[in-house]
Amino acid sequence: MKHTVFLAAACVRLRMLLGAALLPLAGCQSHTPAEAAAIAAATQQQEDGKFTSDFQTVLYRNSLAANALGLQGAVDMQMTVDSQNNVVGCSARSSRYEQRIASGQDDLRIGRLITDICWNALFPEVRPEVFVDSKDTQTIIAPVVLVSLRGLSDKQKEHQKNNIEMYKQIRFFRENLMTKQDIDSVGVATFHFVSTAEGLVRECLVNLDPSAYRPKKFKIDNALQQRLSTQCKHLNFQQMPGFNPNKDGLFQGYVSVEYSPWMNRQKKP
Repeated sequence: MKHTVFLAAACVRLRMLLGAALLPLAGCQSHTPAEAAAIAAATQQQEDGKFTSDFQTVLYRNSLAANALGLQGAVDMQMTVDSQNNVVGCSARSSRYEQRIASGQDDLRIGRLITDICWNALFPEVRPEVFVDSKDTQTIIAPVVLVSLRGLSDKQKEHQKNNIEMYKQIRFFRENLMTKQDIDSVGVATFHFVSTAEGLVRECLVNLDPSAYRPKKFKIDNALQQRLSTQCKHLNFQQMPGFNPNKDGLFQGYVSVEYSPWMNRQKKP
């Protein structure tokens, strides 16, 4: 089963083809077979629409934030998930849209960028009814098109600049802390930090919370929380993108980083 996502920098169009399994009906009211099928189809369409919207939001937001170099081109992201919705494969391939983009020479670098997003961003789950059995997998094919952002207003450019900086900060914590952990659940780690102008950490508190897209996969893990807090205090924050102490000589803020078991098992492109 293939699910297709269309992404552009200025607008996003998304089409999904999900399984044809019907959902059970709730309530005691009886319906004719035709009515029951129509109600089930409408319910399925509503759920698929939410999946489409959520998938679109994650891919669109991350693609823009990760594109610090302003790359232009098109690739197809391929994400494979197992019947438990664990990501088991990510790759990028040439897209039929690439010939429409003038700067298609960036496609190789876009492929690496999109593959990284595929592994590290938390996407919504595919409906359980789509899977044939416990050994089944589903592949989502997502054409991603990145175009020039030269037409943005000053306010939009500032917003994009802030998003790119935040994405770099997320990568800083992921690469320096999260990749070193043994993780067996899905969630969001938020680091609240204070450092000196020299980059020495005075305080680093860590909260672990469920992901909005995969709340049932979250587990309370005090050991992981403690490890992250301890290791965070040994970081040099001068190496963190956007490091900018205030007038009191302190650099403080917070960064939220998604985590999952497959992020640390990914096969680098």
